This record gives sequence, structure tokens and C-alpha cells, in this order.
Amino acid sequence: MSHTADLIQRFAPVFDEVGADAIAREKERRLPYAEIETLRASGFTRVTLPVELGGDGADHLALFELLAELARRDPNLAQLFRSHFSVIDRALHAPRSEFSSALLRRLSEGAIHGNASFERGSARVGSYSTVLTRDDCGLRLDGRKFYSTGTLFADIVSVLAAPDARSGVPGETVGVLVSTNAPGLTRIDDWDGFGQRLTGSGSTVFEGVRVNESDLVSRSPEPSHAGAFVQLVLLATLTGIGRAVVDDATRYVGERTRSYSHASAARPKDDPLVQEVIGDLSAASFCADAALAAAVTVLDRVAAPLRETDGGRPTAPDHDPAAAHLATARAQLVIIPAILRATTELFEVGGATAVGADLAWDRHWRNARTIASHNPARYKARSVGDHLVNGTPVVSWWTSGEA
Repeated sequence: MSHTADLIQRFAPVFDEVGADAIAREKERRLPYAEIETLRASGFTRVTLPVELGGDGADHLALFELLAELARRDPNLAQLFRSHFSVIDRALHAPRSEFSSALLRRLSEGAIHGNASFERGSARVGSYSTVLTRDDCGLRLDGRKFYSTGTLFADIVSVLAAPDARSGVPGETVGVLVSTNAPGLTRIDDWDGFGQRLTGSGSTVFEGVRVNESDLVSRSPEPSHAGAFVQLVLLATLTGIGRAVVDDATRYVGERTRSYSHASAARPKDDPLVQEVIGDLSAASFCADAALAAAVTVLDRVAAPLRETDGGRPTAPDHDPAAAHLATARAQLVIIPAILRATTELFEVGGATAVGADLAWDRHWRNARTIASHNPARYKARSVGDHLVNGTPVVSWWTSGEA
């Protein structure tokens, strides 16, 4: 059995446990604190850490397959770990430093990492209203973030801020690592999207939060695969939704006894038209699986030279971050329409009972549509076309703000 298959088999019962109540959580909008603790206790949050740090050394192929399987049970849980696994990946592929070593050690002890990068405010694209400054007591952080995916459940959070002249910190943007229990930090459950409502993606407020010099995150100017990685977490989550659609449709048709006077068979499971719908749903899921695997394979190939040089900056020809971004953009353009179509065509397997609140099938479309709205796909399609026609470099990092 391969390492990936072994990990899937090992975590399947854990994923089944945390997914068992997913529909009830969705209806009640009950945040999954208990389920996250179950995943932490199982070792899932450490799965990509090296064995010597208490992890399983899972590679990219294993991680994204695990995330898709977790999303198959509950896509909220898969997405909320987006920043957590991303920061582990960046630390493992960066040059070794006291900062990265300390961060990896804390994560190996079970800490969960969240994100507070993007804002809803007057800051222009690529800049931030959150400010790092200095007073008589040292560095302080002030501002308000939105889209703080996973931060409600996190122990530490990375924050992007603009250092002012008094801070003494160079550059237009600085990363800051902050404990979520720090005085002056407030997490607010105000995410109001109609989908992915349990990802902890609301506001994080910083009011005079004290920052140590050692908690400033150096931002390398070197191109990296980090942007592709975080996008692939979303695509793995969409892929898991596609698998759940097939699961739900197959189960529903297999158990259904009601039919129609104009049906093609007495029982829905024997009706060739219903069977055809199931086949189409399965093909859409298969398409998403294949696109995800293809993009992750490129990501893993791009990242491999970094691992082989212990986080150095190699000149190996395979280390081409642009290849990972291009593959990920193409995968997005395949996976999003396939899954959105499947979440609609799912209802063709039944009649009025298929829209029953007890089934909650609407959650599949709402969640998929919400995920698909991250980094709009039309911009990615244009970027790929511009690259192919004009040789324009593929954008490696996507951000937002006022025009």
C-alpha cells in the first residue's frame, strides 16, 4: 500500500466521525470547534510535518487527496485549514532560520495557524490599512481584517500590515505572527456568505496588539509556489464536494421507491435516464479528480528541488513556480464548471423530494459557488490566454482592494 493510500485509510474513520453531523451543523450554523479538536488529536493537523517533528511526512499528493476526502464529508473543515497547511509548506520549503524552526516546533506541538491578510476597506489593491507602528512600549499592530479563514479556530495567525515610518521596519508590507489570545486581538464570527458558513472567515480586529521583533515574518522576493498551493486547497475542497454529490445521488436513487407515470422504468434505480444522470455526475467528479491530481503533480515537481536543498534557492530547471501557477489556473477552469454543473444536475435524479430540507442538497451548490468566487476564474482564464498568446508571465499572487 502506498503512503498516500495508507494515510487515506488511517484518517477515513476520523473524517467519517467529524462529518457525521455536517448537515445538522450546516442548518444550525454551529461552528465545528469539537470537530477541529478531533482532527487535531488524530494528528491530521501535523500530517505534512516531518516524522522527526511528530508528523507523517505527507507530500503534496497525499495532502490534497486527504483534503478532498475531508471536504467530501464537510467542505468547511477542508477550507478552514487552508492557511494552516500553507504556512507549514512555506516553512518547510524556506531557508532554515530561527523563525521557521520556532514556528515548525510550535505547529508540531499541535498549534493551528490561521490567516488575517485581506481587508474590506479603502486600501488600494495590494496595500493594507492595518498598520505596524512603534511607540514607547515597542511595536504595535492596529487594524481590522476580513476573510480571516480559519482564524476563529486558530492558536496563531499571520497578519499582513503596512509598517509606518516610526516602526523602523523596511518595506511597504510586513508579515506579523500573532497569538490569537494576545491582548487587543478580537475574533468576530461575522462571515455572512451564503456558503462555506462555518470556516471561521469573519473579522479579526487588532487594537494595540504588541508585537515582538522576532515575530516579524520575512517576505522573500523570490517567486514561489505558495500562491498555487493556497488555490489548490480550494480546488481540493471543490473536488470533495463533487465526490459528495455522487455519494448523495447514488444513495438517494438506490433507496428511492417513488416513480412517475411517464418514467422509463418502474423503479428509479432501473430507469436508464436516472442512471445517465448518475453517470454524468460521476464523470464530472472524475474530471475534477484528474485536474486536481495533474496540478498537484506539477506543484510537487516544482517544490521538490527546494526540499532537496533543505529550503535553499536552487537553479534546477524543474524549479519553475510559474509552471505550478499555470497548471493550477488551468485546473481551476476545469474543476469549477464541472462541480457547479454537477451540484445543479444532482436534482435531476428525483422530483420534489430532492429539494427537501432534510437532504440539504442545496448546500453543495452554495458551498461550491462560494469557493468558486475566490480569485474569479474569468481573470484566470484571461491570464492563461495572455500568457499563451503574448508570453505575459503568469501572475503568482492574487490580492484585492480598491481600484
